[in-house]
Amino acid sequence: MRMAAQAKTITSLAPDYFDIGHYQKLLDTVAEWRGMTEIAVERLLSADDHAAICRLLYLEARLLDSGRLTDWLDLFTEDCVYWLPTDVEGRDPRLTVAWEMNDRRRLEERVERLSTGRAFSQAPPTRTTHFYTNIESFVGTDGTVQVLCQFLIHTNLDGRVSQRAGWNGYVLRQVAGAWRIVVKRISMFDADMPQNNNSFTL
Repeated sequence: MRMAAQAKTITSLAPDYFDIGHYQKLLDTVAEWRGMTEIAVERLLSADDHAAICRLLYLEARLLDSGRLTDWLDLFTEDCVYWLPTDVEGRDPRLTVAWEMNDRRRLEERVERLSTGRAFSQAPPTRTTHFYTNIESFVGTDGTVQVLCQFLIHTNLDGRVSQRAGWNGYVLRQVAGAWRIVVKRISMFDADMPQNNNSFTL
């Protein structure tokens, strides 16, 4: 009886949006990103919207680099996805293990754990500097607002300096007049290689 009650509790915590169909939507979006060439002018956002989106990404970088993870989490919607795959080909996320595939609940747990100061992998915490460049904002074929950019992250973990590089894909939505992150997909150029400590937030 106790096991049944526990199973019911766990099920009730699972987000309604994170089902098998959601994985297919993510796969379709990434496939479109990977196959893109020149973005048609009619799909580009207005200069004002693009500038606001750039400010959102710069704010995200600043919050991550200053360790303000609770404020960083506020940039995400309630139905968000934070996805760090282990492959560089864009394989099906239903069949491929990810370094991270987090819904909102798991992101909240991650932020709470890292904020305790007692997470072994982040004691001391990794110092980072995030650089975002080549920012392109446009309307996807599914009608969502999407963003692509290149990133470079300089890290220092207890005196050990290293770098991470690749590209990010975002799906955004306006919430109460402000742009918020629905999907963040981090595509490291060496994601299929053995990684150092990536327990900080990319």
